[in-house]
Amino acid sequence: MQMMVQDLKQDITRGDDLIQSSSADLISSHEQLIACRVELKNMALTIQAMKLCIPVLDMYERLMEELHNKNYYSAIKLLGQLEHTYLPPIASYSFAGIMKQQIPKILQTIKEISRCDLKDFLKIIREKSLDIGLNAMWQCHHIMNTDIPADRILGRKPKDIEDGPLDFLNFSPIYRCLHIYSIIGERKDFFREYHEDRRKQADLTFKFIPKEEDSLQDNRDYFCNIVGFFVIENTLLHTTQGLVTKSSIDELWEMALACLGNLDQLLLSKGNKPQQLLNLKLLLVLLCQTLGGFDFNVTKLYKLLVNLYQKYCDSLQNNWKDKFKEAFGKDNYSPIIVDTELELKEMMGCAFDVMDRSGMTYPAQLPFSIMVPKVFVLMEKYIESSLQFATHLDLSQTEVDDLVRKSTNELLTKTLNECLLDLIKEKNLVLSQIVQVSVNTTYLQKYSHCMESFVSSKTGCTFASTTQVKDLYGLKMFDDVTEESKKQIHVKLTQKIDEFFELSRYNWTATQARDIPSDYMTDMLTYLTNKFRTFTQLERRVACTACQEAGKHIANQLLEIFLDPNITQMTRAALDTLDQDVIAYEGFAIDEPVQGIKKIDMLIPIQPLRNVINMIKQSDYDKYIAEYNNRFHSNQHISPTQLARILERFLDKESKKFSLKSFTLTKSDKEINQLLETVIKKLRTLETHDSDSTTPKMIARKLSQIKSY
Repeated sequence: MQMMVQDLKQDITRGDDLIQSSSADLISSHEQLIACRVELKNMALTIQAMKLCIPVLDMYERLMEELHNKNYYSAIKLLGQLEHTYLPPIASYSFAGIMKQQIPKILQTIKEISRCDLKDFLKIIREKSLDIGLNAMWQCHHIMNTDIPADRILGRKPKDIEDGPLDFLNFSPIYRCLHIYSIIGERKDFFREYHEDRRKQADLTFKFIPKEEDSLQDNRDYFCNIVGFFVIENTLLHTTQGLVTKSSIDELWEMALACLGNLDQLLLSKGNKPQQLLNLKLLLVLLCQTLGGFDFNVTKLYKLLVNLYQKYCDSLQNNWKDKFKEAFGKDNYSPIIVDTELELKEMMGCAFDVMDRSGMTYPAQLPFSIMVPKVFVLMEKYIESSLQFATHLDLSQTEVDDLVRKSTNELLTKTLNECLLDLIKEKNLVLSQIVQVSVNTTYLQKYSHCMESFVSSKTGCTFASTTQVKDLYGLKMFDDVTEESKKQIHVKLTQKIDEFFELSRYNWTATQARDIPSDYMTDMLTYLTNKFRTFTQLERRVACTACQEAGKHIANQLLEIFLDPNITQMTRAALDTLDQDVIAYEGFAIDEPVQGIKKIDMLIPIQPLRNVINMIKQSDYDKYIAEYNNRFHSNQHISPTQLARILERFLDKESKKFSLKSFTLTKSDKEINQLLETVIKKLRTLETHDSDSTTPKMIARKLSQIKSY
């Protein structure tokens, strides 16, 4: 048994050894198989990982290329795919984490670059606004076909008027920026940044800075920039969603209107010339027409133009004031002589149709000087100049007509009126020139209504309510000039009369009377007669008033000479000499030196002196004393004291004898002297009583004397 067991053990050992030796290769092969299977699995896993990573790396490489090529919009799209599609499957890899950490930094970089692109775009549109605005205004002018001189106002003409804003400017940068900000979820931030920067540009664009010397080029650039600004905004309104809205454009437009609305105030402090204002108006009209075509509300701008029209007229009137004065300075103040009717028509302009030419033969002498036709020609040019501004203001024909009429009335009633007043007040003018100016004024006033039909012919408005206008053109227009001419004629006549009176030499102690007037009186009346003959073309009331004032002044001078307190003695011969001068004046007055004047009006001023002379020569003192308390007595202009002093002159101061020894008297000289002294005492008593009296009756008598004088 033991042997069998031992044999079995040996067999088993040999079998085991045999098995071990025979399976060693198998085990080695198995281990090799396991190792190959592990390697194969690892390779499969590696291939799978590589399949996941290689696209990510390719995407990242493309991202870098897009960033390098500045294709930021594509880069952002790749970033989105990378972050949300490609990186999550390989999130366990460290390089994926690094990439994920780089994505916000890359987005921020793209955002900063986009912001810079936006700034660059805004800078470009700021520079291109001028060209875009100029092209838009030319397009509007070409479409509307107005009579505005665009070649002069707008300057250079674009090569292709049909070009639009997209032809002048590449809008892709702002579109790209908008998409980038939209993708990164910061669309509102982009809107805010754009509008903030655009508002700053608007402040610079809309602000009008007046210069020392305004030029057409400066103003043209200003308005073209405004038009270009809003054309760009309007383009973005229709090519983007939400970036530019109607409300945002309206807000900017209100800013522009506020700045443009201050133009008239800014220009008030500057002495702009009419042509500068006219150019400004034409630019504003082109702006209104252009932006009006883009549905902007330009009503306020047209109101601004109406306000500027008044400033334009004020500037125009200042120029015309100089032109009127120049015409007055070149006038020879002599009536015009015309040889033919054609010459008259060319000279008078629109006033030719209202002239009364019936019975006129040529050559004909007109009552007025060359100043009158020159004034009418200047007024015609003024109306045409004012009409240049009044057109294209979006006004009806009636409103344009009213504007021109109002301006024309101001020219007539203010500018021309003031120039005529200044002319009449000039010290260098002699009487004949003042008379001619007054005659000219009369005919200017007479023919002024011809401006009515001239305005209608220019504005084409024949149905306007012109009642008030005609009143302004009427009789009251040159009242101030007429009154001033009367005053100046009176001043010149008075000065000349005073010059003659300075030549007067009365010998109050003369013993022999003259039977003819004094030389100065004869010369003065001859001068006045000749001068008054030239008053035939003067308005009758002006001529009569001048003549009456001259008569009053002569009478007052004679009375003043007679009442001179320095005269202490007077003889009958001296009194007769003065009487001859009074008679000469009375003869002058009776001859009616001016047609239509009443004799009584010329004789009344000399009547006080005539009454005193007659009273002394007739010794009729009792009548004066008896009538003194009568408020209507004939010698109320001579006080008792004055009369007493006059009578004292005829007393001999040494012998107390009356010096009127040549009077034919029935009484002795002594009785006459006593009678005269008695009269003087009574007169002194009357004056003393009158000066002490304060009763209402006496005061009323004094006032009535002043009033009647």
